[in-house]
Amino acid sequence: MEKLDSLDFKILDLYQKNGKFTYSQIARQLHVSEGTIRQRSKRMVNSGVFDFIIKIDPTKLGLSVKAIIGINVKVGKQDEVGKWLASFKEIICVDSVSGYHHFIVQAYFNDNERLIKFVNETLTQSPFIQQLDVSIQLKAYKNVLGYSLTDK
Repeated sequence: MEKLDSLDFKILDLYQKNGKFTYSQIARQLHVSEGTIRQRSKRMVNSGVFDFIIKIDPTKLGLSVKAIIGINVKVGKQDEVGKWLASFKEIICVDSVSGYHHFIVQAYFNDNERLIKFVNETLTQSPFIQQLDVSIQLKAYKNVLGYSLTDK
């Protein structure tokens, strides 16, 4: 993809403020044609700069327990375990990280009992997981999907 210019960044900024903006609404705000916005938006989507997604609040679906799980695995088995972890619907994020743990996993559960069952019955099925460190989120102070392009 060619390098993004200032108009591309302005388009991205407006989408981040309101992902429901139409091409014509953005065009009016930026004083360019609707076709320009359509073309640039499609180019950025096709090249992977951004995508249109919906953000679901898991707590509104009854998933009131968010767990952050640090996982250590047998050396050489990170890729296999990472792919296995990614297969569970409860897990929304699997990151291979440097530091104390090999993985940091975020997962949602209906209640503490489901979390306990998941940890004790599901995660222990892997012979490559050597250690788990389970924390429960108490309060979220920030939860965004993207990277902010402006200081606003």
